[in-house]
Amino acid sequence: MKKIFYSIIAAAAIFTGCNREIILQKGTGSLAIDLSCKSDMNEVQSKATDEDIINDLAIDITRPYDGWKVNYTPFSTIRGKMVELGSGDYILTASSQNKADAAFDQPIYSGTKDFKILTGQVTTVDVICSISNAKVSVNLSDNFVNELSDYTVTVSNGKGNLSWNKNANVNDFKPIVVDGKTAFTGSKAAYFTVAPLTVTVNGHRAIDNTDASTTYYIETVNPADHHILNLDAKVTGEAGISITISHDVNPVDQTIVVPGFDETPVPGDDPSEGGDDNTGDDNTGDDNAGDDNTGGEEQPVATITWDANPTYADMLINADMNADMVITVPGKIAEFEVTVDSPQLTAAIEGLTSDGSSKMNLITDEDLILFLSDAAPALPTGENLAGKTQVDFFLTEFINMISMYTPASGDQHKFTLDIVDEAGKTFSKTLTFVTE
Repeated sequence: MKKIFYSIIAAAAIFTGCNREIILQKGTGSLAIDLSCKSDMNEVQSKATDEDIINDLAIDITRPYDGWKVNYTPFSTIRGKMVELGSGDYILTASSQNKADAAFDQPIYSGTKDFKILTGQVTTVDVICSISNAKVSVNLSDNFVNELSDYTVTVSNGKGNLSWNKNANVNDFKPIVVDGKTAFTGSKAAYFTVAPLTVTVNGHRAIDNTDASTTYYIETVNPADHHILNLDAKVTGEAGISITISHDVNPVDQTIVVPGFDETPVPGDDPSEGGDDNTGDDNTGDDNAGDDNTGGEEQPVATITWDANPTYADMLINADMNADMVITVPGKIAEFEVTVDSPQLTAAIEGLTSDGSSKMNLITDEDLILFLSDAAPALPTGENLAGKTQVDFFLTEFINMISMYTPASGDQHKFTLDIVDEAGKTFSKTLTFVTE
């Protein structure tokens, strides 16, 4: 871990002869600010030096007892000045100006410190700003790149998502040599505000253009974690994701292998256990002759993976609620509707849908989709649903809209998901949320 300290204002030097920023003049003392940044992610410096980061921070000074506050953005605007404040207790917060929930090459630095101003005295406040969001990098093995003709790796924290792609028009990966072996690394590092992460890999096998996809969930995410996703694929089409978590303090490496892509035998592969090709037997060389698949379970039209509520029990609406889930539709989504049965929300939905009903068509109702793009931007609609075999269905933000209508405790709000795949098969599931 690397720590770099820059003394932005030296109390003794500034007190004797610098410009002053006067806030309150009665019973005042002087404030000198000493900022530093701490990072175990050296890649950050490819975009900005530590001094650049510090100079660009936003400074908020708050007096808790009466709520008085002042802001300096960026910090460079008061560099070389002594800040004078009325005597009392204060809180200083330094933080990055850009705080997107998901963005490439955007670490968020923050730090805070309580301090006291005494009349006629100089107070020096040392604030260490560390990374408060999590970093994600993606590496691909040579096998992965050779096995798949195109692929997209998407990571989401429920508030935003970022993707690395390789297709005919773009390639976000560049080759590197590690221990004499060629691998590929994503050209951009992603940063996410702290929340559980969903990793989705979608692609097509080079040998037969069949779909290949897998999803993995990272439940434990901490500030300054660096999640390194190492994607590999066996030549049979089975893939794995290994995740290494590098912590800021007390580094702990954790590798998780996740089985993913359905195995599709390569032409010429021998499916028999003993290696016989069955030539000359009654099967006349047909690999699957005699297999009628009777007794096998029919593949469901759709499945809902709701990690926060795997039994789909009624869920209380509160600050800890997590209504985000993953919906898998092997036959590809053709239609997706959500019917709302809520004492408060139903009437509002009826005023938004094109047919005046409480059934939201999330794929074709353009006016409704336009509204949702502002009210619940994380909820997938339109082309983010149509034709997909798997979607992150972020429902939490939409459910939280109920609180706008002052619901009564115990009110039940039912959301029925109706899905039709491209073969015309249907799926329906009702999810119930209860006002706490």
